[in-house]
Amino acid sequence: MINNDEDDAVPWYQGIEFFLALRRLNKEAYMFSYNGEKHRLRKRINQKDYTRRLQEFFDHFLKGAPAPEWMQKGIPYLQREKEKDKYRVVDEDEPQR
Repeated sequence: MINNDEDDAVPWYQGIEFFLALRRLNKEAYMFSYNGEKHRLRKRINQKDYTRRLQEFFDHFLKGAPAPEWMQKGIPYLQREKEKDKYRVVDEDEPQR
């Protein structure tokens, strides 16, 4: 599930409550939260990050690929932005529109 801190459609705390309820019921759940984003992702780097994680999620559950590290261990809060550094290089190489 995706739950952004500036979401104007769904209060942030309701996403947290829903995620915790799923975990209490022993359901496998993953929550993505992008700072400064509203209901939809607008920043290109966040779009790429979320797209990559969705691809890895479906590859794991539908194609039998090994679970990526973020699914097994999670990502510490302080390392969230560092995780996206690999996309910053790609963005700089893209032509300007």
